[in-house]
This record gives sequence, C-alpha cells and structure tokens, in this order.
Amino acid sequence: MKKILVSFSIFLALLLCLDYIGYRMIINNYLSFLPQEERLEAVKHYPSWFDNRLRLYDETTMKWFEEHKDTHGFREPVGLDYKKAPVWMFGCSFVFGVGHQGWHALEDTFGYIFSQEAKRPVYNRAYPSWGVQHMLYQLKKGEIFNELPEPEYVIFNYISDHARRTQKIVYDAFSDGGYLRYKENKDGKLEEIKPVLPLTWKFNPIKLWLGHLEYEIRCAEEKHDKNFDLLKKMFIESRDILKAKYPNTKFVILLYNGNDGFDGWYIETERWEELKDENFIVIRADELIGENLKDEKFLDPDGYHPNPYAWKLVSKELAKLLN
Repeated sequence: MKKILVSFSIFLALLLCLDYIGYRMIINNYLSFLPQEERLEAVKHYPSWFDNRLRLYDETTMKWFEEHKDTHGFREPVGLDYKKAPVWMFGCSFVFGVGHQGWHALEDTFGYIFSQEAKRPVYNRAYPSWGVQHMLYQLKKGEIFNELPEPEYVIFNYISDHARRTQKIVYDAFSDGGYLRYKENKDGKLEEIKPVLPLTWKFNPIKLWLGHLEYEIRCAEEKHDKNFDLLKKMFIESRDILKAKYPNTKFVILLYNGNDGFDGWYIETERWEELKDENFIVIRADELIGENLKDEKFLDPDGYHPNPYAWKLVSKELAKLLN
C-alpha cells in the first residue's frame, strides 16, 4: 500500500509539473505580441496557476457570460434620446471596445461614436473574443427580442479571426469557456457541437494541443471554402431568425480589414458576393474611408484593436450610407 501511495504521489507531482509548464507556455504564447519589457507586468493580470486549477470548465462562452453578466455585462445602450430607429451591433472586442489599457471608455467605442454620427440609438451586443456564433446563439435563444426594441439595421463587424473562432475549442488562461461551435444537422440547420470529456481540457498541455488543431488543421488553407461555408450558414440562419421577427430589418456585414493578424483570405475573398446575393449589405471598412486600417494611426497602442480615430472615420461614412 505504501508503494502505491508513493508511486501515485510521484505521478501526481509529475502531472502537476507538466501542467504548470503548459500553463506558462500558454501565457508566453498569448503575450508574444507585447514588447519584452511589458510582459512581466501583463502576466500579473492572469489568474495564477493555482487559481486556474480551481475554476470549473464552462460549456460555452455564452453560458459563462450569462452566469457572470453582473460583473461582465454588455456595454450600456447609447443615443436613447435620438428619434431614429435603433441599430443592434454584434462582434467581438473591436465592437465592445478593448485595448492596451483594458476596456475603452464608452465614448471611445464604435457603438457610441456611430450613434453620435448617425443620430440613432445603438445597442451593443458584442463581447471580447466572441464571433459570429455568439450572435447566432443570442438570436436562437430569443431573449434579445424581449430585451431590445426593433432595429432598422443590424451590424456585424467582421474581422478575419472570426473564421478561426468558428472552430475555437479553447481560449487562453483567462477563460475556460471558449467552446461554442456549430455544425449543420441532417435537416440543414445549425446545432451546437457538445464537448467531449470537457474536464480533461483543464489540463494545460491539452489546451496547447487543441490550440494547435485550431490553427494548423481546422483553419488550414485547404479548409478556406469549407470554413466560409460555415460562416455563410451562420450569417444566413441569423438573418432568417431576425427576419421572421422583424421583416424590414436590414443586415449589414462590415468587413474590418484591420490588424487582427489572422488569414486575410477571409476578407479578400470574392465569396462575400454570395452574401450580397442573399441581400446582406456587405461593406469593406478600408474601402469605405479610403484608408489602410492597418496603419498605426488607426490602432490602439496594443497594435491590434481600432482606436477612436478609426471608428470616427468609419462611423462618419457608414452613417451616410445607412441614413
């Protein structure tokens, strides 16, 4: 019995050491975009390895959000005094407003700036790290129709990384609730893919392996058209749910070709014409303002997210088109 306990203790110690090494590798990968002198400070904002062990896996990011919305809620609606019909916005951190110093001030977000330019109320239903699937989830669930007034426009701000997020199995050490994926069922409708053995995904080396699958296998070049098929299906099913409730609402896809760093094929492809044929309004933000949105003058100090100047120019021209 004593030998068994000793052997088990050694095995457990080795397992924990391996998990800690994986945890540090995840942090290093996530912070690779930061200058070296800033990484020591940035890593302090991560949950410790010990704290991360105590957090339970969440089946979807929406489930995690719904359980924590009192402290991690949506942005508040803006422009409620304007008389024009409102706009709903969906997207990720670009729309929510996140940057080098954390959350942007409300006045610096796309929703607020567009509201001022278009003279419309704006309801921001975006959240950091989300994708097209999180818009679909909200519309499928249906509570949004009781919470918000009927919009004239729905705007989804699309970045190239959303293609990867449709396949995203696990996020970084901040969030274990990264799993929200869809597949087409035998009836041609999208249904959630339920996770298999999710508790094993708490093991950091497994997280690293799953992250490898996201980039190297599921989103490889030969998967471009297949992944776009899924994106297209998500947009069309979202539109159909919306149209069943509000037949006159118009759906805008704003292609934001900024500095998100993923595969530019998903912005450049001519397959967006297929969405135009489905009566989506598809707009490229860089063409809209005649500027390169990868330019430093349009970027937050993190070199990734748009700054208020970028949203000012985009909002001004977009408001002209939609008014």
